[in-house]
Amino acid sequence: MARELRVAGIAASPGIAIGRAFVYRKQAPQVEKRQVSDPATEVARFRGGLSRAKGELLEIKRQIAERLGESEASLWDAQVLLLDDPTAVEATVGRIRGQRQDAASAFQETMEVMIRGMEATDNQYLRERAADVRDLAWRVIKHLQFQTTAIPLAIPKQAVVVGHDLSPADTAQLLGRKAAGFVTEAGGATSHTAIVARSLEIPAVVGLKGAMLGASQGDLVVVDGLRGVVIFNPDEKTVRAYRRELKNYTGRQHDLQRLRKQRAVTADGFAVDLAANIELPEEMPSVKSHGACGVGLFRTEFLFLTSDHMPTEDEQARIYRRVAEQARPDPVIIRTFDLGGDKIGEDYQESNPFLGWRAVRYCLDRPDVFRTQLRAILRASAHGAVRIMLPMISSPDEVRRSRELLESCQRELAAEGVASDPAIRLGIMVETPAAALVADELARLSDFFSIGSNDLTQYTLAVDRTNERVAKLYDPFHPAVLRLIREVIDAGHRAGIWVGLCGEMGADPLAVPLLLGLGLDELSVSPAAVPEVKRIIVGLRHDRCRQAAAAAMAAASPQQARAGLREFLRRALPGLRLLDESCPLELE
Repeated sequence: MARELRVAGIAASPGIAIGRAFVYRKQAPQVEKRQVSDPATEVARFRGGLSRAKGELLEIKRQIAERLGESEASLWDAQVLLLDDPTAVEATVGRIRGQRQDAASAFQETMEVMIRGMEATDNQYLRERAADVRDLAWRVIKHLQFQTTAIPLAIPKQAVVVGHDLSPADTAQLLGRKAAGFVTEAGGATSHTAIVARSLEIPAVVGLKGAMLGASQGDLVVVDGLRGVVIFNPDEKTVRAYRRELKNYTGRQHDLQRLRKQRAVTADGFAVDLAANIELPEEMPSVKSHGACGVGLFRTEFLFLTSDHMPTEDEQARIYRRVAEQARPDPVIIRTFDLGGDKIGEDYQESNPFLGWRAVRYCLDRPDVFRTQLRAILRASAHGAVRIMLPMISSPDEVRRSRELLESCQRELAAEGVASDPAIRLGIMVETPAAALVADELARLSDFFSIGSNDLTQYTLAVDRTNERVAKLYDPFHPAVLRLIREVIDAGHRAGIWVGLCGEMGADPLAVPLLLGLGLDELSVSPAAVPEVKRIIVGLRHDRCRQAAAAAMAAASPQQARAGLREFLRRALPGLRLLDESCPLELE
C-alpha cells in the first residue's frame, strides 16, 4: 500500500472532499510548422477555427448562465473577447501571409509571445491569466486540427480532479460530472478556476507543486480547502478524522445558511455591518449567497491588470454600475486604484514600490487617470449605494486634494446632464501609521474610515509578510498594532463617522470579540468568511467583548492577547471550534 503523502498548497475554495483521484492530463496538440501554397485559403481556415472556438465558448457560457446565472457566466467574456483581439489575429494573419506559414503554428507562435510576456511579469494576477490564454490557444489549435476539446466522459461522480491546471472551460465541463474537489499544480486564489470553485462551493487547493506526481488514477485523496492541504493515499486514521471533519463542516455550513438573511447583531443588541471584500465583479453572486450586507472593499486594480490599455471612463463605469446594481440596496465601497507607476506602464522603476509612488500618491500626480476613475464611479453612483475609498493615505492634504478633484468631477457631470449621487461619501483606508497617528484630523475630512489591517501591521512592524525570513514577525495582535487600531476607532467616533476594518484580521475568530469590544462599526471579509464571522457575532455579548478587549489591550505580548481571547471564546461560545482545533491531525 502506498504511503500517505501530505502536500501544502493554496486554499482556493473552502471545504473538505474525500474521493478517488481522476488525474486529468490535457493532451497538447502536436503542431508541426509547415509551408502553405495558398495563404488566402489558410487565412480563411484560421478564421474558421476562431469561429468554431468562439461558438464553443459561447455555448459553455450559455450553460453556465443557466446553471449559475448571467453574472457568473460573464467570467467567459474575457476569453471570447480575446478571440476577437485584433493584435493576436493580425499577427497570426501576418505570419500566414508573410511567411506562408500554416494557421496552427502561426497562431501558436503568436500566443506564445503573449503568454511569455504575461508569465514574466511580477504581477500575480497577470501570471494567472496566462493560463487562460494558453488554454485559448490550445482550444483554437484543436479546432484547426478538427480534434475534440471535450474532457473524457468516464469521470466517476464525486471524484477529486487532479491536474496541472484547469481552465474556466475545463471547470465548466466538470461541473456536470459532480466533482467532489479540485487539485491543481498551477493557479492561485484569484484564478478563474478558484472563482468558479468558490461559486459552486467545491473544495479546491491550487498551487500544489508535484500534485501530478503524488496521485495515480483511482487513488484515495483528501482535499482540505480550509487549510490548503491535500493528502494522497491517506491512512485509516486520517480518513476517519477527515470524515468527522467533513460531517462537522457540513453541519456547520447548514447551520450558517440559516443566518444568511440575519443581520450581524450581538445578543445584547450591538449591530455590526458585515460586508465582503471582492477583487472581481464575478464574485458578486458569492457576496449575496453568503449573506454579506454589501461590499466593503471593491479592489479596482484588475481593470489595469487585465487590459492592454488605460481603461476608459465608459469601460470603468459599466463595471462599477454592474456591481452597484447587483448589490442594491446594500452599499458598495469602491477603492480607487492601488497601483504604482510601474504597473500602469510608466517609464519608471523603484527599488521599493511598497513605499513608493503608488495608490493615492500616483493618482494625485496623474489627475487625468484619477479624474477618469472618479467620473466613472460617480456615474455608477446613480444606480446604487456607491461610496469611494482612498488607499495609502498618509496626510490630510491628500484627502483635501482628492475631495477637490471629486467635487470638480461632480460639477462637470452636472453640467453635462449626467446623473450621479450629489452626496456620495468619500472615506479613506487607514493603513499607514502616519494616518493612524493623525486620525483626528483625517476624521474631520472623511465620511468614514476603513482600517487596512494587512498593511497597517506590516508598516507598523516594518515586516514584509511575503518575505519568508521575517514573515513570522508579522502579527496583527502586536500591542503596537492594537493600540493604533484603538486610536483610529476612537478618533472616528469622536468625529461622528463610522469605522470599519477590511483586512484579513477581520476573519480571524480571535479578533472578532476584540474588534467588537473596541467599538468597530463594520467588518469586511472574504465572502466565504462571512457566515462564520456572523455566527460568532450573534453569539456574543458586546458588554463582555469590551471586557475581553480591555484585557487584550493590556497584554504584554501577542501570544498573551491571543491566549486570553481564545479562553474568552471558549467560555462565550462553547460550541465554537477554531480551525486549529477542528481536525486532530498534526498537518505537516
